Amino acid sequence: MRLAGIFGDRMILQRDRENHIFGTDEGTSEVKVTVGDITVTGEVKDGKFDVVIPPHKACFDIDVTIEGSEKITLHEVCFGDVILLSGQSNMELPVYRSYDASEEEAKSANYPYIRQYRMAPEPVYKDDSEYSLPESKWVSAVQGQIEEMSAYGFYTFKRIYDKLQIPVGLILNAQGGSKLEGWMTEEDVKSMTNDYHFIEEFSGKDDLADYLKLHERRCIEWREATKVFDPEVYSKSIPEEAVPFEVPGIVKGITGSIWVYKEFEVEEDVTDAFLYCGQWIDADVTYINGVEVGRTEYQYPPRKYPFDAKILHKGKNLIALRLITERESGGGVPFHQYYIRLNDKKISLEGEWKMVTEKSCERFTAGMMLVFFPSILYKSMITTLEKVSIKAVMWYQGESNAEEPEGYDLKFKAMVQSWRKILGEDIPFIITELTDFIDPQSEDTSKVPDGWRSIQKQQLEAETLIPGLRCVPARDLGDMFEIHSPRKSELGARAATIVEDFIY
Repeated sequence: MRLAGIFGDRMILQRDRENHIFGTDEGTSEVKVTVGDITVTGEVKDGKFDVVIPPHKACFDIDVTIEGSEKITLHEVCFGDVILLSGQSNMELPVYRSYDASEEEAKSANYPYIRQYRMAPEPVYKDDSEYSLPESKWVSAVQGQIEEMSAYGFYTFKRIYDKLQIPVGLILNAQGGSKLEGWMTEEDVKSMTNDYHFIEEFSGKDDLADYLKLHERRCIEWREATKVFDPEVYSKSIPEEAVPFEVPGIVKGITGSIWVYKEFEVEEDVTDAFLYCGQWIDADVTYINGVEVGRTEYQYPPRKYPFDAKILHKGKNLIALRLITERESGGGVPFHQYYIRLNDKKISLEGEWKMVTEKSCERFTAGMMLVFFPSILYKSMITTLEKVSIKAVMWYQGESNAEEPEGYDLKFKAMVQSWRKILGEDIPFIITELTDFIDPQSEDTSKVPDGWRSIQKQQLEAETLIPGLRCVPARDLGDMFEIHSPRKSELGARAATIVEDFIY
């Protein structure tokens, strides 16, 4: 006997509605599900079972037993409110990435009855009925687990929980970088976009997976080709040919790899050390006195590198950062923090650094990531939720459509309609307006791009276009050159007000 992947210890089921418990069992003709003093029996057909349990009031930490060819007991199950968190990376962004704005709030949080189940897409086109829910543990908003939970989801529903004291189950299927087209049906992709040919081209069993593996291999090969210098040498001293380089600052006309350097003074014994080295475009490996203290493989995360203070010595010390730039420009992004903390003393790292070019390369031509493929996310992460009872959908997306914003509103309306056929015709949607953002690599960094503004406008207007939908205004909660604003607690407070009024 095998349960669908969403069913496990500490799961949250939707209160006051029917819930389906389903899976496979080749060794019996019926399956019994017991919840408290209620037992329901379901038939096994073609090795599959689907037992419907009647509505149950909100409750905490009960056992649910499933008996077929074997007996499985799920512990600490709750009935509460189940919320789908969808969209792209600003919904996916984990709690630890909000520390710059709300570290104390996050690190003191203890909400064992706010729990999250995380989904992941399958890299294959097949019939909708062939997809399944992934096996993933339910995690709770307690220290040691909360760090990887959706920050936006947590900060919203901690406020709801504080008022209602009802368990909350967050189903997170948001995917960083995903375009709206990935969440649409094949039929809507065919009738409303020019992307249907991707579905036709990659419809073979392993076609899409093979393509993604090829892209990954090409990326690795391109990065390997940028390696010329010996890190053992270049991480320990500033080369004589190094030239001045301003941090923060973006340098144009560089594709490949460079090294940048900054000296700092240590005047006393240090027992606690931390490097906050802003944000870099694109990938870095960072050393202090020749010892690697951290690395980040892409541009967006802040470079927060705690390190062993024993590698420091009194007098001059050296930060050496090897940077890979993929798109003809790179450097340290403005309006981020650049400092090193030694005990309780902060030393600013802004100002003049030194730079030397390691290898100039042709621009890396990226292939399509999985989340760019049309309909793939709808097929593998929406259709699979058809039997899961969900109270509402929270949606935060649009960044990846800002370069081609025309028709976003109508495509989004079609997406909502298709989701409601799966999740329930009256399911409420709470969407979020994009925060203001300027790409630091763009030609004009003086204003938010027109395409971005267009998406924001269409999001706000969705309330009048789509019934049963509300939009959380958010444009003022961004940091101008930071696409992932850490101000998720402020955003959650706004969303909670709308959620409480709209859903409850």
